[in-house]
Amino acid sequence: MTGFGEKLRREREMRGVSLEEIAESTKIGTRNLRALEQEDFDKLPGGIFNKGFVRAYSRFLGLDEEQTVSDFDVALKEHQAVKGQAEIIQIAEEPEAERFRQFVFLVAALVLIAIIGITWYLVRRHHNAGDERARHETIGESPRTSTPSKNQIAASAGAAPTRPAQAMATTTSKTASETTSETVKSSSASISDSKISRSDAVDRAKDSAAPIRLDVTAHEDSWLSIFADGKSLGQEILAAQKSRTIRAQKEVRLKLGNVAGVEVSFNGKPVNIDGEPKQVKEFTFTADGLRQ
Repeated sequence: MTGFGEKLRREREMRGVSLEEIAESTKIGTRNLRALEQEDFDKLPGGIFNKGFVRAYSRFLGLDEEQTVSDFDVALKEHQAVKGQAEIIQIAEEPEAERFRQFVFLVAALVLIAIIGITWYLVRRHHNAGDERARHETIGESPRTSTPSKNQIAASAGAAPTRPAQAMATTTSKTASETTSETVKSSSASISDSKISRSDAVDRAKDSAAPIRLDVTAHEDSWLSIFADGKSLGQEILAAQKSRTIRAQKEVRLKLGNVAGVEVSFNGKPVNIDGEPKQVKEFTFTADGLRQ
């Protein structure tokens, strides 16, 4: 650390001021104020907002704003330099890890190919054995090789019409069984797809039935902080000409970092939000609209 954050914290404590008091006056979250004091700049929104936070902090404590911003620039450059060295070390370690992942992928692919090959061989062998048995039954082969007697010839002549009929009945039964099995599988797959489609439709109906829908459109870069139904949806920088849609059932708390550069509509209707450029302001929406 360069001492920038330590200096801010020391000046604040000398004046007996808490982070919560500064946050209440400047409308800057305590998380961002604490990130400045700890020089954890990765947690800040970035861009013009960082220097704006530094100016507001120093102005509240009565410090020289320009000097404080200059100290912040030095601390930020040092932080980025240290972070860049760490990324270089990480990039140097990646080739070895990449080779290991490629080796694991190759082994897994070979194992999968082997399993597929063995399975195909067993299925093919079983199928060929069934065809061979059916062919023997149709031809009516006899294991005996001796010359048949007259009685055997007569018996064979009487039984000959029966065996092809039995073989044909067996083949027809197998075909009907296979057709029924395929029909059942197809029906099961259709039912499964139908359940998935109904589930997706229910999810879409829930989203569209949400009583609160906010559309936030930025004309200038603006920082956003969003809470929907008591859950944080995070913070982000909404770039100019970009928009963000928020849905909720009960309540949405929306904090804007550049009120004059943003338009908000509630359930498709524009909402009048008063504010100055770069002004930080929080709005609360319920199912009835903007809470005044």
